[in-house]
Amino acid sequence: MTSPRQLLAALVVLQAPVWAAGVGLALRGDVPDPVPTHWDLAGDVDGTLALPVFTVVVLAVVGAATALALGLVAASGRRSALASLGAAGATWLAWLPAALYAATLVASADAARAADVRLPLVTILLATLLPFVAALVVHRLLPSPVWREQPLPAESATLALADGERVAWVGQASSRALLVLGVVLGLGTVPLWFAVWPAALAAGLAAIAVAWVHVVTVRVDDAGVAVSWGPAQWPRVRVGLADIASAEAGDIEPLRWGGWGYRRTTRGRAAVARRGEGLVLTLRDGQRFAATVDRPEPAAELVNALVVRLSRTAR
Repeated sequence: MTSPRQLLAALVVLQAPVWAAGVGLALRGDVPDPVPTHWDLAGDVDGTLALPVFTVVVLAVVGAATALALGLVAASGRRSALASLGAAGATWLAWLPAALYAATLVASADAARAADVRLPLVTILLATLLPFVAALVVHRLLPSPVWREQPLPAESATLALADGERVAWVGQASSRALLVLGVVLGLGTVPLWFAVWPAALAAGLAAIAVAWVHVVTVRVDDAGVAVSWGPAQWPRVRVGLADIASAEAGDIEPLRWGGWGYRRTTRGRAAVARRGEGLVLTLRDGQRFAATVDRPEPAAELVNALVVRLSRTAR
């Protein structure tokens, strides 16, 4: 059943195509054709498009992102954390080209030719800020996920390591949803290169970052635990064995650790690619370090065995 807050979120999402189409219809006879679509660093127009082409490209991207956002708004009724976050991201993707399109047409109104149009910096800032505000509003309106505490398995004490024995364990976790989101965001930057390239560059870097962190690799060896991101396994964070008190396999809820990617919270640090099982370290300073990884039980067992051996040899 759709809640009033979901309806309000859907209304916020729908403002993007409504305003883009409305501004386009209202100003179609007052702007030069072709219209300016790109400015250089000096503020001079260095790119134009025919008004119908510009309008079709923008409305196609806005329409696709709006449909995706509305679908995720509906899915958020099942208390899905990823649906709520995805709806906010799709809202941003719908609003950004709509806002830039409207700003371009407003700035071009009554200009005799495209070369005469100047896009004020305050207009660019507003057009890039409003999508973030809309995305934040949608995220706040949608239901929060319901957390279900999962019992942690008992620590295993069956593994014993001899002094000097060298061992290692490597595992990974990946999120197809983050990869898809990164690709969608990347595709959404295409029309921005025809409008305001700094915004396209920022959006493109964000898309690459989202897609890159969809894979987390965890390595356990006698030096400690190393966590890395992406297909190149970079960047990497290492927790030294001497800093670890114990390890366990646990259920990781991303929003309880501050979200996806590499997070720092009052609970400690986390490397999160998806919701579900992961390795949770308790450090000697009382903080925790969590990393999502498939089948973490052998990793936790090996860490505990390495900690026991280190304590034994340090005596």
